[in-house]
Amino acid sequence: MKLIGNVERPIFQPIRMYMEVVARRKVEILVSVLFLFGSFFLSQAVLFDAAVPFFLPVWALARARFRKQQMWVFIGGMIGSAFLGLGQAVIHLLMIGIFNAVIKYPFTRKSIPLTVAGCIIVVQVVWQFIMFAGQPPVNVQLYIGFEAALALFMTFFLFVAFPALDRIFFGTWTPERLGAACIVGAMATTGMSGIMIGHVSVAGTLIHLTILVAALAGGLPFSTTVAMIIAAIIGIAELSFTGMMAVYGMTGFFAGALRRFGKVGIATGGLAVSAFFLLYDLTLPLDTSHFTTLGVATVLFLLLPRKRIEPIQRIFFPENQEVSEGRQKWLADRLDEQLSDFQQFSQFMSKLVSGKSSFKEDVDAPLLQVVPTVCQSCFRYSKCWESTDDDMGGLLQEWEASYTMTKKASRHRVEEKIKYKCIRFTGLITELEEQATNRLLTGQLQHGRKMLALQLRDMSTHLDKIMNEIKEDLTVYKPAEEELAKRLQEKEIEYFQIDVLSGERGARRIVCCIPERRSDFETDTTVAERLILPVLEEMYDEPFQVDKSSVKQDPFPHIQLTLCSAVRFSLDYGIVATAGGESFHAGDAYEVFPIHDGLTAVLLSDGMGQDINAYHESRKVIRLMRECLDRKMDPETAMHTLHYMMSLNGLDDMYATLDLALIDLQDGRLWSWKAGSMSTYIKRGDDFLRLDSKSVPVGFLPSFSVESKNEELKSGDIIVMMTDGIFNGDVSLEKQEKALYGTLEKFGNFDCDKIADRIMTEMERRFGVAADDRTVLVMKVDHVLSKWSSFTPYSQITSRENVLG
Repeated sequence: MKLIGNVERPIFQPIRMYMEVVARRKVEILVSVLFLFGSFFLSQAVLFDAAVPFFLPVWALARARFRKQQMWVFIGGMIGSAFLGLGQAVIHLLMIGIFNAVIKYPFTRKSIPLTVAGCIIVVQVVWQFIMFAGQPPVNVQLYIGFEAALALFMTFFLFVAFPALDRIFFGTWTPERLGAACIVGAMATTGMSGIMIGHVSVAGTLIHLTILVAALAGGLPFSTTVAMIIAAIIGIAELSFTGMMAVYGMTGFFAGALRRFGKVGIATGGLAVSAFFLLYDLTLPLDTSHFTTLGVATVLFLLLPRKRIEPIQRIFFPENQEVSEGRQKWLADRLDEQLSDFQQFSQFMSKLVSGKSSFKEDVDAPLLQVVPTVCQSCFRYSKCWESTDDDMGGLLQEWEASYTMTKKASRHRVEEKIKYKCIRFTGLITELEEQATNRLLTGQLQHGRKMLALQLRDMSTHLDKIMNEIKEDLTVYKPAEEELAKRLQEKEIEYFQIDVLSGERGARRIVCCIPERRSDFETDTTVAERLILPVLEEMYDEPFQVDKSSVKQDPFPHIQLTLCSAVRFSLDYGIVATAGGESFHAGDAYEVFPIHDGLTAVLLSDGMGQDINAYHESRKVIRLMRECLDRKMDPETAMHTLHYMMSLNGLDDMYATLDLALIDLQDGRLWSWKAGSMSTYIKRGDDFLRLDSKSVPVGFLPSFSVESKNEELKSGDIIVMMTDGIFNGDVSLEKQEKALYGTLEKFGNFDCDKIADRIMTEMERRFGVAADDRTVLVMKVDHVLSKWSSFTPYSQITSRENVLG
C-alpha cells in the first residue's frame, strides 16, 4: 500500500514551483535586470571623448533607494568599466570606496549630488596628479570639472526618474519625471553605440522609437523636446556627429506635426526627415545601416499596442472628472433629501403614537382613591369610609398593590380582611378586579405606544447611519486621504498608497502601504509606531494602534499597515457572588461583554427569590437584553421592549431587577440604566459619586419608565455595582455607605477580585449576613499606555524586587 507522501511527484512540479516564485517576484527581477544593464551601459558612456561620469551616480541611487540591487549595479558597472580599461575600473572602485566612507555622515546625506561630484573630483585629481607627476595638463583639469558637473546633474536626474521601488511602475508619472527618464535613457544609449545586430544599431533603434512614441503620446511639443534632448546628448558624446543634432531635432518636429494622421503619419514624418537630409547633406552618416535601423524602429512602433502608451498620454491629457464628481454630488444631495423626509415622517409618527400627555407624568402622578359604586349605595357607607376607626380605603389600596404581585397569598390575606368587614364582598371584589384590569390594559397601551415611538426613533437613527455610510462610499474618502497624504509629505514620510476604510470616530480603519524596511534596526511596525501614528493622532484627535502589519511581495515588495482607532482606557473587573439563606443557587446573574473594542456592556440582574427559578429569571432577562444590544438597539428602547414583552406574554414569573452600564472606553464615560436595581458607586481619588434611579423592576408594574444617567470617567476610577443583598434593610443607608467608602479607601489599590471580596466580607462582618443573594461587581478604569511611552522618574516607582526579579 502506497501512502500519498511516498508517491513520486511529477517531474514538472519543481519547474512549476520555480515559475510561480518568478511570477511573484517579477517586478523585483525586472528592476534588478534594469539596473544590471543600465549600470553596464552608463559605466562605459564616454562624453567629450574623455569623461566617464555616470557609474557613481547609479551607485549612489542604489545605495539610497535600492539596496537590494546594489550587487547588480556593482556587477554591471564593473564589467562595463573593464571594457574601457583596467585603469577606469580601478578609478570607479576608488570612487565607490570614498563615497561609501563619507555617505555615513549626516551632512553628506543632505545633498547626494554634491557628494557624488566631490568624490569624483577627489579621486580624479589624485589619480591624474599621480599619472602626470603632479603637473596635469589644462585640458585634463577641464575634463575633471566636466565629469564632476555631468555626474552632479546625472545624479539629480536619476533621483527624479527613479523614486522608490513601489513607485517606479505604479506611481504617478509627472512631466518632470518623464523628462528625467528620457535624459537618463539617452545617456544610456551613448554606451550602446558599439552594439550592432547585423546592419541594425540597437542604440539607433531605441532613439528613433523613443521619438516616435513621444510624438504619439505628447504631440508636437513633447516629441520636439525629447528629440532635442537626445540630439544634444548624442552630440556631446560623439563630437564628430554634431550634424546629427539637426536630423534628430527635425525628426521629432515632423513626427509630432503629423500626429493627427495617426501612427502612419508619425512614421512617415520620421522617415521623410532622414530621406531629405540624405539628399541635402552627403557628409552625414546616413548609410544603409541608418535606414535599416529606422525601418526596424518604425515596424516596432507600428506593432506597439496603443494601450501601452495610454499611461504616458494621461500625463499630458488627464481625464476630465467633472462629470463623475457632479454625479456623486447629485446622489449625495438626493440621499440627504430622502433622509430628511423620513426623519420628518418618523417624528410625526412618534408624536402620534406617544399621545399628548407625557408618559413620565402618567407614571409619577399619584393614584386618587375612588370610592367603588358598590360602596356608594351601601347602608354601611358612613361606617366604612367616613369613620376613622374602620379604614376601608387603606385595605383597598393594599389590595391594589398586591394585585400585580407574583405570589397570590398576600392578596388572599387582604381579601379575607375585606370579607370580614364588607357585606357586599363579591360585588366589591368584582368591581375592583374590573378597575385593576382596566388600569393594567391602559398602562400596557401607554407603554406599547411609547415603545413604538422609541423603535421609530431607532429606525430613523439606523437609516441615518446607513445613508451616511453610502455618502462616504460615494466620496471614497478622497478629502481625508488627501489630507493625510499632505501631512505625511510634510513630515517627509514615504508612502505610496492610503485607503481610509472607515471614518467613524472610535472605529476608524486606515490602510497605508510604505516601502520595505531599509535598516537593520527597523521592524515592520517601527515606522508606523514612531512616525505615522503621531500624525494620525494629531489629525483625528484620538489614539491609534497598528492592528496588522504584513510584508507583501506582489506586485512589488512593500509593507502593508492596517491602522485602527485605539481605546483610551482599559477596563479590569472582578465579581464575587454568594447565595443567600440556605439555598445552593444564587438568584443573581451578571455578564460583562464588549459590544465593540471601545464599548463594554455590564449587566447585573437580581431575580425574585433565592432559588434556581430566580436564577433562571435573571438569566433570561440578561440573555434577552444582550440580544437587543447585539442588534444595535438603543438601551432605553431595549429595556422598554423587554418589559413590554414580559408583561404582554404573561411572563409574570420573570420579575427581576436590571442594572445596565455601558462603559465608553474611547471617550471615558459611563452610561447607566436601572430598573429596580441598587445604586452604582464611583470612587475617584478622595471623592465618591453615586448613580441611582427610582425605576421599578422590569415586568413588575403595567407602567414602566427608565432614565439614563451618565458620568465622565477618569483614569484610576473604581466602579462598584451590587445587588440589594449587600445592604441590610435594618441598618441606615448612610451608615452602610460610609462603611463601603471606607473599604474602598483602604483596599482600593488591590485587584478587582480582591476588592469585591473585601467589600463582601466587611459588609457581612459589620452588618450581618442577609438572607438575600449577594453580588458585588468591581471595575477599574485606567489609561492605555503605548509600549513605546517614555519612562520618567515621576511616572512610576520601580521597586528593587522588580528590578532584580
